Amino acid sequence: MARLLVLGAGYVGAALGAVSLDEGHEVVLADNWYATERTQLDELEARGARVESADIRSADDLDRLLADRPSRVYLLAAQASRPLAELEPDYTEETNLAGARRVAEAVARAGGPPLAFASSLHVYGPNLEGEVDEARPYGPQDDLSHLSKVYAELCLEMYARRHGFDLALVRLGIVYGPSPVEHERPESQTVVDKFRRLAAAGEPLPLDDGGRATIGVAHVYDVARILLASPDRPGVSRANVAAETVTVADIAALARGEAPEGGVAWSVVSPFEYRYPLAEYMA
Repeated sequence: MARLLVLGAGYVGAALGAVSLDEGHEVVLADNWYATERTQLDELEARGARVESADIRSADDLDRLLADRPSRVYLLAAQASRPLAELEPDYTEETNLAGARRVAEAVARAGGPPLAFASSLHVYGPNLEGEVDEARPYGPQDDLSHLSKVYAELCLEMYARRHGFDLALVRLGIVYGPSPVEHERPESQTVVDKFRRLAAAGEPLPLDDGGRATIGVAHVYDVARILLASPDRPGVSRANVAAETVTVADIAALARGEAPEGGVAWSVVSPFEYRYPLAEYMA
């Protein structure tokens, strides 16, 4: 049994907590309750998770959590919504930039437990072509939320190499599916679950630019399982997490019960096994 510290107990963090409990681990879920209600963690707390109020912008909070000597640390706390990042730029920068640095410093002070960071496929930038593997260089960014992922990756890598702790940079595609914590705000919902709900209600599905945009997607419990096993290599590692690459039009077709046309502009190279197909979820 491992002692796991999850920084950021939102949508993905709560699913990671659930999978960790399923596998018999001791879990601490920490959040500042900026986007998540603490009561949303009640079920996981009843199952044995320890729920803590903490903010990654606070070195004191981080040192207090790391004083328990966790076996692994997972950094998921972030302002992840592109629209909210634009509305709240100061909070976005304080959390996603300074917060990431403070986590790296705290991990180093605690003796360097392995750290996994939930990054994004967006670090590769727009207008991708061909196969996208983890060696693809960073691309241009057009919003603060995803720009911050590039900085956080480089900052965490600098501290990991300087202080000798293992670091996994886990670049997530669009994550979908039910989790113990879900956010009702439209700007916090991804296109997969949004289209699924709209189709179930018989409402039209908005397709910008005809839905030609290509995205990588993965079910939240596949993501949680992959994160749980990270870092799985010594040193600094990078990996893409996307079970499938689809167009937005494909997602709309699946939501309507139609066959997708395909025609993706690029595909993701990902080393993991995935258990949840998109078509089954949309059906």
